[in-house]
This record gives sequence, structure tokens and C-alpha cells, in this order.
Amino acid sequence: MRKILIKCFFVVAGSSLFTSLSNAQSGIGYYVDVKNPSAYLQAIAAFSSSSLASSVNVTTTVQVAVANGLGSATHFVTQNGSSLSDVDRLRSVTMGTPEFAEFQSAVQGNRSLAGELIYNSLGVDNGNADVITSPNPYHWHIHLLVTDLPAYLEALEELMDANDGDVYMRAYQTAGTGLGGGNLVVVNTANTLEDLLSNNNGYDEFIEKTLNIRTPIANGIYQTVATFE
Repeated sequence: MRKILIKCFFVVAGSSLFTSLSNAQSGIGYYVDVKNPSAYLQAIAAFSSSSLASSVNVTTTVQVAVANGLGSATHFVTQNGSSLSDVDRLRSVTMGTPEFAEFQSAVQGNRSLAGELIYNSLGVDNGNADVITSPNPYHWHIHLLVTDLPAYLEALEELMDANDGDVYMRAYQTAGTGLGGGNLVVVNTANTLEDLLSNNNGYDEFIEKTLNIRTPIANGIYQTVATFE
């Protein structure tokens, strides 16, 4: 059953890019332009397998860009936790360590940062997480600047009810995203592109209800290529 936990959210403006947050509740996302994807994945795998990284309750997920418009990022990397305290712990444990310095050295010159954000679940989803069975699902992120978040989420619930199929839909608050950007991302995830792009019931009514309270910032589709527990 979809759960609604809209008790303590706050609205923060910022810039955002896009893509997969998987089933995570909170985390940090990095949009990166990578020259050598294989070497980049190897560096992430090496750091994630270290005893240092393994000591925190964070999962690292790497997605590759499928279609992201004018965005320059080739990959999106998330460090996912069950709460923002997990992200705090990861940063306090790893910053300034030899392991982190080795990772930074390994990716130096191979990737440039195109954008970043902090995300936190609003507890609003359609309850369909179990339909995602592929190890390489597709994710469509729609980043928005919303001026009336309760009204938008109410309309989003109705949209979720109209599309209770093979797509997992949920909403996250975004923060730390720079000047002039969004405060909300709606994430749709599916096993195939066909499923993802067929999830379009009730959109005319949804757009009409939210037209004056939201400004689209960016949207893009990425695919998961690796997950490091």
C-alpha cells in the first residue's frame, strides 16, 4: 500500500540533473562525465570493497546515461542509505583517509563533476517496488521546482493510482542543488524501456492540476550498471 508521510518536509530551491535513486530513502547523487567507464567502475569497486566503506550502512549504485537531453553527464553515482544519518556517517568515516585519497587519485583526470544533490524520501510512492526484478532497471527522473508541495503531492497520488502497473513511482525532496534549481524529483523505475514509457495514464489531468505550481527543471533516463553493497 502506498504510504504518505508528509510531516516534516521543507522546500529548498536548487539545480538538479537526473536519474536513478533505486529504492533508497536518502543519499547523495553525483552526475559525472567519465572518459574511461571501465577504469571508473574499477575504482568505485575497489573503494566499496575496502573495510572502511564496508563499515557504514551505505550502498553505492552506478547508472549510465541512456537519454539525458543537454546534460553532459555520462554516469550518475549514488551513495544510498536508509537515512541522512547514514550519509553523515559515511562522510565522517571516509574523509581524509588513505582509502579515500587512493580513490580520488584513481579517478583523477578520468571524470569531471557535472552536478550533485542530496535527496531524502518524502514517503510518497505507489507501493510497486517489488515489480522491479531486473538487475539493470531503467529510471526516469523528473526534476521540478514546486511552489505548493502538498497540492503537488496530492495530485501525484492520483497519478500513481492511475498507473498502478509495472512501474515503481516515488517522490524525493532534493537539496544542495545550486542556484535556480528544483526541490523535488519524481522517479519512475521499470524493468524495460517499454514499461517505463507506457506509464502514461492520467497525465493530462495531472498536468492541468499542477501547471501553475511547478516548473520543470530537467529530466533524463539512466540504467543501473553496477551496485556495490
